[in-house]
Amino acid sequence: MVEPARVRACLESFTTDHDIVRQLHDVAPHAVYEVRVDGRRAICKVTRDARGGAPLEGRVLAHVGRETNLPVPEVYWVDECGFVAEYLETTPPDPLPENRLTRAWLEGAGRTLARLHNEVTFDRAGLLAVDGDVTDPTTSIAVDAPTDATWGDALDALLRLYGSSLEGTRYTTVIDEAREFCARHADRFDGLEARSLLHGWFTPEHVAIEVGEPIALIDFEHALVGAGEWDFWRTAMPLFLGPAWEGPDESQRRFREAYESVRPLEPGFDDRAEAYRALVAVSHLDSLATQRGIDDETRAIADSLEGYVRSTLADLEDDWCG
Repeated sequence: MVEPARVRACLESFTTDHDIVRQLHDVAPHAVYEVRVDGRRAICKVTRDARGGAPLEGRVLAHVGRETNLPVPEVYWVDECGFVAEYLETTPPDPLPENRLTRAWLEGAGRTLARLHNEVTFDRAGLLAVDGDVTDPTTSIAVDAPTDATWGDALDALLRLYGSSLEGTRYTTVIDEAREFCARHADRFDGLEARSLLHGWFTPEHVAIEVGEPIALIDFEHALVGAGEWDFWRTAMPLFLGPAWEGPDESQRRFREAYESVRPLEPGFDDRAEAYRALVAVSHLDSLATQRGIDDETRAIADSLEGYVRSTLADLEDDWCG
């Protein structure tokens, strides 16, 4: 559990009129609290450890709020601890009452993700960073990459970040193998349009849809700039390719068609699908290490992910080089 003093420090930087109401979420690397500030219901999200990036996420939310009319929480304050933002009453409940996808959610979410990719763009691909002094609440965001960075460069930076979570485990080897695979096949990725803001985890826990339209969009902690198809597979893997979610027939097709009704996917999308699925599995290794740690309880999951990544990349090596 996060020490309440850390949350109070964030609140006190913003206002003297504040109160901590309750803890909403406490899973590494962040914690989220319901608070009251200046008589308003709000949330305060703070970083728990080095892998967290709440100060950056607050600035990303503020940027999306300025650039679009998508329903993101208004950010009241952001500093080096985290951020304070509007409490959206339309935010999805935590936990969700059931893991069931509806046609309305699939179609509304597909269109909304495409809108985000169209409406928030940068001049190059890469990870995001605070653009200056992290203690300054007016500081915005920037892409932390050279001006000529490609999508392949951004994927490599992302994989290196995942490797930092797995430091000291044997799973860093599969990270290295994924990086080498992407470098060998850079031509498959580097020609893609890769300037969109990517949400990173566009699932019903973070995206509320009503009558086919978005009513709340939260949790940008995995945001980066790159090719929209990364966000597609980060969504598709948990929702459509595993046992956790139930939905109507052809859920993935409905989501894809809704996305493409706003923004077409690039040529070669299906040819790259298996590669993305392997890279998303690497991201799940990162999440496992960050949120639960790699130990006797979680090692079987880590081994399964590692095996999937290795076998998928090996098969692709044969297909792409054959």
